[in-house]
Amino acid sequence: MPAQLLVPAPGDGQRLRSRRGDGARASDDTQRAGRPDKHTEEPLFEARASILDYTQLMYQGSDRIRGLVTCFWAVVGAYLVSLLVSHYERSGEILARELAGQIFSRGRDLILSDLALVASTAFAVPLVRVLWIGGWQPRALDPRRGAAVAVQAAAELGWLAFWYGWQGTRGWAWSQRCFFALHTAVNWMKLHSYLCNNRRLAGRLRAREELARQPGAADQIRALDAALRGPTVRFPASQTLANYALYQLSPTLVYELEYPRTSHIRWGYVAEKMAGTAGIFCVFYVVVAHLMIPRLEQMPEAGVVRTAVHLMGPMATCWLLFFFITFDSIANGFAELTMFADRRFYDDWWNARGLDEFSRKWNRPVHMFLSRHVYVPVRESWRAYGAATPALGGRFRRLLKAAPASVVAMAATFFFSSVLHELTLVVACRRWNHGVFFFSQMLQIPMIVFVDRVPWFRDQHALRNWSFWLAMVTYQPLLLCLYTYNAFAQRAQAAAAMAAG
Repeated sequence: MPAQLLVPAPGDGQRLRSRRGDGARASDDTQRAGRPDKHTEEPLFEARASILDYTQLMYQGSDRIRGLVTCFWAVVGAYLVSLLVSHYERSGEILARELAGQIFSRGRDLILSDLALVASTAFAVPLVRVLWIGGWQPRALDPRRGAAVAVQAAAELGWLAFWYGWQGTRGWAWSQRCFFALHTAVNWMKLHSYLCNNRRLAGRLRAREELARQPGAADQIRALDAALRGPTVRFPASQTLANYALYQLSPTLVYELEYPRTSHIRWGYVAEKMAGTAGIFCVFYVVVAHLMIPRLEQMPEAGVVRTAVHLMGPMATCWLLFFFITFDSIANGFAELTMFADRRFYDDWWNARGLDEFSRKWNRPVHMFLSRHVYVPVRESWRAYGAATPALGGRFRRLLKAAPASVVAMAATFFFSSVLHELTLVVACRRWNHGVFFFSQMLQIPMIVFVDRVPWFRDQHALRNWSFWLAMVTYQPLLLCLYTYNAFAQRAQAAAAMAAG
């Protein structure tokens, strides 16, 4: 039996909570991401395991679900063998090689570019130390002022523009562009969280220094000291390249001074996750190369709807494989290597009754990022405007009353997420498809409000779960066809022209 999986960091008592000074402004509520309400006592990070982690289920999990996971992977293995045998009987070769050529062509260039992408985010450490820590900076660079936000935004936008532009000059295949675009978005989220949270901590440090020169401010100073201190480290001593490198390698998109840690690395567990990643990638490759690409190549003749119907099964299979390779294998593997004890990378998303619940449970690292850096700031800003209604006009006052802060924050979060997804798709596909994904995701907002306002449908949990999954299984392949139709149509035309010539 393996060693105990989750061991808290020394002195943190199984939980690591976000701290808030008594004098913190409303925007500082973003320090409590992952909580449904600002008064909730749920910690941001704590030592816990993934629900479907195979090692955890085999040795410490429930007997009721352990065999189900084993059965699932046995079925996947049998399905893989069946696909390979069928392909061999049709073509005389075991694996389709065209996709492999696209994935591994210019592989060295892709790997070096990706390493440079990750390393380039480290500019955040000297930026924080030079601009916001210390007493020599001019008043205009005070981290509590809007100019500091503008400097941060300019740095992030410049970084994004450079790497998106770099991708456009490399001549990579579509699979490589998709990977690099997704990894660019992930690293931008890490960079943004690091800069935002350290700018707020630097603002609190400035406030503490100012209060230290005033009599009778002992209570406020103690509150700020608590906000600047983790279990074993204190800001700004945390601003080192080593601290940033550990954060960069940890499977989280939300920066904290410290996280719960395990007591040691289980190298057998790491080897298991590496083997799992390789195995799932092989299954993923077979499904895409043998079942999806041939259908997409026939799409110009078969049509979008017919192709989408054929792709419903393979697309759902790829979607499940993507979940396991990302959140079960890669995330847990990096968590073990960095001794990151909070393995709650997802919740029971299979029980989701709508896109809003699915978004919270399917990808918790992104959900926590959006909660901290989009949802909570918008909600608190809207409440602040609502508190100032006596000084505002009647029309705006009625708007504030008609639009609750939670609804406005939800809409803003969906808007931000939709824009980020659409931008990633445009960069990866090198074409704009009239914002199909953006508008399809934004249309979920009235559906969410409708469900919340209609008690009969809101209480039909099984019906809502069925409706959601039917929509996911049918709409995802249709979306894929809409975004790839032009590319495959051009390939078909080029092949026809070559055959005619």
